[in-house]
Amino acid sequence: MQREINRKIAHFLLILVPLSYYFLGKWPSLIVFSILTTVIVGLDFARRTDPNLNTLFVRIFGPILRDHELDGTRFCGASWVGLAACLNFFLFKAEIAITSFTILIFSDGLAAIVGKAVPSRSFFEKSRSGSLAFFIVGCVVLLTCGMIFDSKTWFYLFGLFALFCVTILEARPSLLDIDDGFVIPIFFSTIMTFFDLMWNYNY
Repeated sequence: MQREINRKIAHFLLILVPLSYYFLGKWPSLIVFSILTTVIVGLDFARRTDPNLNTLFVRIFGPILRDHELDGTRFCGASWVGLAACLNFFLFKAEIAITSFTILIFSDGLAAIVGKAVPSRSFFEKSRSGSLAFFIVGCVVLLTCGMIFDSKTWFYLFGLFALFCVTILEARPSLLDIDDGFVIPIFFSTIMTFFDLMWNYNY
């Protein structure tokens, strides 16, 4: 449980990512994201073939790693989040990219806490309480970001649909078998951008 608490503290600190994008701008923040992601993914990949490096990696990051991330056979969550940040903020509009990444930070983080703290029936591979928390917190994030960017009605309507979709994906991780740190922001932004391009709506 302590490891999960440590992980969520680190998870919530990711708010620095959308904040830096918002205040520094696209290209300065992307340079920083790219450098950090290259280092993290490089270490994560290198530890697969170097037991000593893996031991050092686990010693440093062990308190926030899950069991399946300790042996280095799969990329850890930080690598997936770093890749998602680079793609998300490079490809998508600011209001979409910031909203999607903030949903990852707060919805995913609080869903895990509520899911463990409030017993409930299962919802796909997760709990009902956790998935409900994910959706409700996502609605708050959607409303907040919409107000910050002075978004139009379509942003909220399509945002609710995109949020519902990623809530299902978060509850069924085996469907894509990709870390939700990557799936949540990329799929939310992709859905929102699809509507934007298909009907030429200006959020």
